[in-house]
Amino acid sequence: MGPIQNLQELTSWLRRRWRLLALATLLGAVAGLVMAMQTERVYSASAVIQVINPVIDVTPESGARNGAPDITRRVQMIEQRLMSREALLDLAARLNLFEGLPISPVEQVALMRQSFSISAIAAAQQGFSRDGSLSALVVRASHEEAETAAAVANDLAGALLRESISDRQSEAEQALQFFRAEEARLEARIATLEDQIAEFRSENEGFLPAAITQRREERGRLTDTLLSLQQQISARRNELNGQDSGSRRAVTQRRVAQLTEEIAQLNQQAEVVNARINEIQEVLEAAPAIEQQLIAMNRRMEQFQAQLTGASERRREAELSARIEVDQQSERFELLEAALVPEYPISRSRKKVALMGLAGGVMLGVFLAYLLEFLHPVMRTAARVERELQLRPVISIPYTMPGHERRRRQMIWGFGTVLLVAGGLATAWALGLF
Repeated sequence: MGPIQNLQELTSWLRRRWRLLALATLLGAVAGLVMAMQTERVYSASAVIQVINPVIDVTPESGARNGAPDITRRVQMIEQRLMSREALLDLAARLNLFEGLPISPVEQVALMRQSFSISAIAAAQQGFSRDGSLSALVVRASHEEAETAAAVANDLAGALLRESISDRQSEAEQALQFFRAEEARLEARIATLEDQIAEFRSENEGFLPAAITQRREERGRLTDTLLSLQQQISARRNELNGQDSGSRRAVTQRRVAQLTEEIAQLNQQAEVVNARINEIQEVLEAAPAIEQQLIAMNRRMEQFQAQLTGASERRREAELSARIEVDQQSERFELLEAALVPEYPISRSRKKVALMGLAGGVMLGVFLAYLLEFLHPVMRTAARVERELQLRPVISIPYTMPGHERRRRQMIWGFGTVLLVAGGLATAWALGLF
C-alpha cells in the first residue's frame, strides 16, 4: 500500500511538501524560460514561379531543340549557378545577412545552402510515363528575420527569372552563330572544291569522258586505216615477189623500184598510225584513274552540298528560335506569387517551450515529494495506524516543531530559493538573454 490513500493524506502530503513542489516548479519554469529564450525563431518565405509552355514550338524534324537542354536540366544548371559560392556571398553582402557576425565565408555558404532551396513541381500527365516537364518552381528561404526571409526568396526568384531569359536567348544566339559559321565554312569549302575540279578538268581535258569517246572513235578509224595499209603493203609485196628481180628489162626494173618505194611509204604511214594508236591506248588506259579522281571530287561536292543544305535549314530554324526568344514566345518562367513577409515562425514556439519547462518542473516536484514520502514511511494519523497495524491507538500526541528548528528550516529554504533565482538570472545574463 502507498503512503497516500485518501484525500486527507493527500492534503497533508501537499501541506508538508509544498516547498519542494514550489522549488521544483520554479526550477522547471526558469529552465523552460532559458530554453525558450535560446530557441531561435526561424521564418520561412516562398515564391512560386510558373512554367509556361511555348506558344510556338520550333522543334525541328529531328526532334532536337538545336542542342538546348530540357527544362529540368536547365533548372538544375540555373540552381547550381545561384547556389555557387560567389553568388551566395554576393547575395549575403547585398542583403547584409551576416553583418557583424564572426562567421567565415565557408560557414556562410554552408548556412545559406541549408536555408535556401529551389524545388520543382512536376506537371500532371496521363498514365505512368513522365517526360520531365514541370508546372512550377518553388523558391524557399529561411531566416531569423521575417523581412529578410521574404527579401531573399524574392531575390532568388528574380535571379532565376533573369538567368532563364539570359540562358534561352544566349543558347539561341549561340546556335544561330554556329550554323552561320558552319554555312560560311561549307560555302568556302565548296568554292575551293569547285576551283579544284575546274583546274583538274583543264589539266586532264583529254582524259574526260567526252574526250575518251572521241579517242575510241579515232582509234577505230586508225585501226581500219592500219588494216588497209597492211593490206596494201601485203599486196605490194606479193606483186614485188612476182617480179623478176634479175631481169634487165627497164620496165621491170622501174616497176620493182616503184613497188619498193611504195612499200617503204606504206610502212612509214603504218608506223605513224600505229604510234598514234599506241598513244591513244595509253590515254584510254590512264582514263579510268582520272575518272575515279573526278568522281571522288564530285562525290565530295555532293556531300558538301548536302551538308550546306542541312546547315542552311538549321540556320533558318535558329533564326526563328532567336526571334521567338526575343519576343518571349517560347517556354518561359513567370513569377506567379511573390514571397510575402511571414507572420509566424516555422520553428518551435517559445511559449510551448516555457510551458513544457513549467510542466516538467511540476512533474519533477511531484516525483521528488512522493519519493521522499515513500522512502520515509511515517504513520502520521491514528486512522493510518489502525489501517496498517490493525490496532486502535489509545492516545494520539501531535508533533510540535520547536521554534528554532522551524526558523532554521525557513532560513534554509529561503536561502536556497534566493540562490536558485540568482543562478537562473546569472545563467540568462551569461547567455545574453537580457
